[in-house]
Amino acid sequence: MTNALQRILTALVAIPVVLGLAYVGGWPFALLVLGIALVAQWEVYGLMAKAGLDPFPVAGLLLGGLVGLRPMWPEATLLLGAAVPGLLALWLFARDARKPLPALASTLAGVVYPVALLVVLADVRAGTGLGVTDEQAFALTLTLFVLIWVTDTAAYVVGKNLGRRPLAPAISPKKTWEGTLGGVLGALLGAAVLKMTLLDFLAWPHVLAVAAICGGFSQLGDLFESGLKRSVQVKDSGAFLPGHGGLLDRFDAMIFAAPLVYVYLRLVAC
Repeated sequence: MTNALQRILTALVAIPVVLGLAYVGGWPFALLVLGIALVAQWEVYGLMAKAGLDPFPVAGLLLGGLVGLRPMWPEATLLLGAAVPGLLALWLFARDARKPLPALASTLAGVVYPVALLVVLADVRAGTGLGVTDEQAFALTLTLFVLIWVTDTAAYVVGKNLGRRPLAPAISPKKTWEGTLGGVLGALLGAAVLKMTLLDFLAWPHVLAVAAICGGFSQLGDLFESGLKRSVQVKDSGAFLPGHGGLLDRFDAMIFAAPLVYVYLRLVAC
């Protein structure tokens, strides 16, 4: 089976599952996001290990799980106060920590990137602090997915056909300024369509602002992850999705875009 066929088949299965659970919302979607975040966290720890940082995945994943439960179970954050000292004690006695500071820093960094950032997507779907209905919260969640997908597709098409000026050749040689601008324009056009179909409750300036965030910062998220992989000379973060690589590869854009969109919606738009 060719790589292209694997990508198509994986997408045909994964996209309906993700969007279906996003429509359901509540705990099913929150647990999906948490599961994705924890697998991506495991992949980050794999990249860190290749870089010689020696994180402690057991402690990191347990902390990540508590952080990831926050959108639907706020009390989970209270457990962090007890979990952090306990897990650090476990780490101290369970391993021969010859480089404790890099190990500690890398373990906690994996809790922030990707878990704490990605699970904000569940806050968007829950409409936490946004003053929207459940239907509107789903529309905002769907908007995030659609705009990131449109950005990625437009950036690829424009970059492949019109790309001339490298964006960050040391990190990702194939990315160009033309492709990046094409991705942003694609997001703006996609947002215009969404405004006339799903986002009638959101004013035009806010719709365009969300599009600009998705179009710009989603590509920064992809570039950031490319830098992580290039630093340890690997093509993919993992092999969880046949033909696509790891979950970090597929959600690197959402990790950057979702928190910024949520902050904008909560502090400015809603």
